[in-house]
Amino acid sequence: MTSPGPFAYVGKPTPSREAPRFVRGRGTFVDDIKLPGMLHAVIGRSPHAHARILSADGSRAARHPGVEAVVTSPEHVELTSPFRPGRYASGLGTHVPEYAMAAGKVRYVGEPVCALAASDRATAEDALSEIEVLYETLEAVTSPAQAVAPGAPLLFDEVGSNEVWRNAISYGDVEAAFREAEVVVRHTLSMHRYSSTPLEPFACVASYEKGGGTGALTVWCNAQAPEVIHDALRETLGIDDVRVVITDIGGSFGQKIHLIRKYVVITALLSMRCGKPVKWAEDRTEHLMAGGHACGQEFEVEAAVKRDGTVLGLRVREVDDVGGSLSTATIHFTNKLNNLFNTYRVGAISLEGTAVVTNKCPVVPNRGIGKPAMCFVWERTMDRIAAELGMDRLEVRLKNVVPTGAFPYTTPSGNIYDSGDYEGLLHTAAERMGYDELKAEQARARTDGRYLGIGIAMGIEPGGRNLSRDLALLPDVKGIPGSGGTSGATLRIERSGSVTVTLGVPSSGQGHETTAAQVVAEVLRIPPERVRVASTFDTTASPWGGASTNSGNNFHLYEIGAVHGAATQLRDKLLALAASVLGLPADELSFESDGVVRSKADPARKTGLVELARLAYNNTVLVPDGMEPGLQTTFMYRFPHAQPFAVPDEQRRVRAQFTFPASVHMALVEVDVSTGRVDVLRYLVVGDNGTIINPGVVEGQVIGSAAHGISVALGEAFAYGSDGQLLTRTLRDYGKSTTLTTPSIEVEHRGMPSPFTPLGQKAAGEGAAIPSPAAIASAVEDALEPLGVRVRDLPLGPESVWRLINGLPERVFD
Repeated sequence: MTSPGPFAYVGKPTPSREAPRFVRGRGTFVDDIKLPGMLHAVIGRSPHAHARILSADGSRAARHPGVEAVVTSPEHVELTSPFRPGRYASGLGTHVPEYAMAAGKVRYVGEPVCALAASDRATAEDALSEIEVLYETLEAVTSPAQAVAPGAPLLFDEVGSNEVWRNAISYGDVEAAFREAEVVVRHTLSMHRYSSTPLEPFACVASYEKGGGTGALTVWCNAQAPEVIHDALRETLGIDDVRVVITDIGGSFGQKIHLIRKYVVITALLSMRCGKPVKWAEDRTEHLMAGGHACGQEFEVEAAVKRDGTVLGLRVREVDDVGGSLSTATIHFTNKLNNLFNTYRVGAISLEGTAVVTNKCPVVPNRGIGKPAMCFVWERTMDRIAAELGMDRLEVRLKNVVPTGAFPYTTPSGNIYDSGDYEGLLHTAAERMGYDELKAEQARARTDGRYLGIGIAMGIEPGGRNLSRDLALLPDVKGIPGSGGTSGATLRIERSGSVTVTLGVPSSGQGHETTAAQVVAEVLRIPPERVRVASTFDTTASPWGGASTNSGNNFHLYEIGAVHGAATQLRDKLLALAASVLGLPADELSFESDGVVRSKADPARKTGLVELARLAYNNTVLVPDGMEPGLQTTFMYRFPHAQPFAVPDEQRRVRAQFTFPASVHMALVEVDVSTGRVDVLRYLVVGDNGTIINPGVVEGQVIGSAAHGISVALGEAFAYGSDGQLLTRTLRDYGKSTTLTTPSIEVEHRGMPSPFTPLGQKAAGEGAAIPSPAAIASAVEDALEPLGVRVRDLPLGPESVWRLINGLPERVFD
């Protein structure tokens, strides 16, 4: 497979368009916004993990000097409507109304119970203590086992159980696979709760104006999915005229999709009550406590295997700890359809899942949303198979990967892997890492009492979300929109010959401005410096995009597809206009560098963007009949190859996502057996992201996501007490890695262009966070192999590793 190039600008190391303003402090974030008369809000939160709200009185706080609006949870429920259930909540079968504040009962520490707006933040914080909330405390449940035990207190009486959802799905003949197995490998695994910890926590500014029926509301916020906010405000507050503006965002990684809507609604309600703009900005403790966590997941795994290492089938039973909310209870389970078979040509798999509510922070999307755990299951199982059969771990993977000649490859679940060379990725990683030499060095080190370990993990990193994917596991959901996805981009050629681009989604740090400019430059043959990409998203001005395209690793497909489509439409219009001006057929013209359109036969006959733009806008009498004046277009992209399996068929096969990059991660670690400390000495990623539009952007995504996954594996974790109190409320307690403890990450690209996308591009945003936890687990287990240690659970902080070495029960992070 060859590149769709040659390219003039795509794939070239073009300087970042965003970075200069960020490093100079010229970015515009929500907290930079200042409006005349603006008030500052604070939110009161439950100190209890589980309690009934008996009463709430904000009258004293309302009399506090400087306070202009107070809302308690009983008032909030009276003044607003509940959120409309989304697909994940609808799939539960039982509808429980969800409000922005606790409704009658709190179910996790930090759940909002009141809020107020005052002249400044200090005054607001002082007055907050004067709101009196009376609780009847209830017993907290902090683990799935405790939650489903007989007599356990119920979080949601309407559901009748803390086990709020159960489902199973299978592909291929699983029973036959296990009948034919010569060896059955069994083990248990778990992934813990962690966070994306974006640099910028949640923030919003709301400004309500009366008049015009329901009034008009404008909000500025750092949500990555504007239409989630737009819908939430209309649904809960009954306002038709809603404008959502997204400026620069200091990171999101999926975390700023769901729970943030609660805080925007609360802030907007305060603005409605006082008639003034109101700003709210979350602090770090609030964010760690109640900003949303990745799901705690427990697995029982069985693999049906032949003695030569061939895997015939897999059984996985999963229990998800989804915390104290129902709105995203199934999200980490359904997302496993995206990489259900990982990189392996295995014929059969069954997946059974249970969602259990506990008195912890609700779960939200988090860089990969279930896919890191699915990869962890596969890669830990591959290592276990190698150990039980006495095979090399690299050999077992090579035995089972989808062969290079099989692409495009259709998995039993309906995903169509567009392109790949998994064997090449493995061989390249082993060669660059010096795999055989490292094994020899490891043996020598053991004689000196040093414990070196080599970790291997590989993973599919899917991109381009199909909205109907969830219906394979939530078949009874009614009224949820169907399949595919779409996003738009608007391009306008100015009279100066420069180009303005407005995207259908906001950027939260992924380099959208840089990448989009390169694509436009490629199509129109102008330098990227002549392309300006709007840095602010505004629902009143930006084309449609939203969560369907700004989550799930989607920008590369939908938005780049929209930009490429819009630029192509404008190029075709320019050729037609130039043909009219030059008096030549369009097929006798060529589009050349710097936007020049020239006769192929007579190079002296030419025109350019500036001349054509002035004609299109100012001399419309010369615009050919049937051609619209001006040089502006909006293109709505949809994936053109969704069939087959655009919607689940009778076997529940579905194209969960549309492009499938992959990578191999290898890690070299040293474990200090006296302390349990793990040092990562080397870390390598060999990846396939198809055609890379901007190498610097992709490299940054790979390094950043790998660093996150390594940190997750080595100690980044939330811990709760038996009373439901979060014990890790600061970054120091939480265990986030620093620049001093994050290894230098080597990256090598071995791209196989996708045959399904305009430029051959694939996703890159979530990728390295998916295999990296498994790679570290593999390396630590390999280091401690002489001690008989088996790594089943994360994180692998010093205490956990020390306990493993000494045969003690591992510290449980729940």
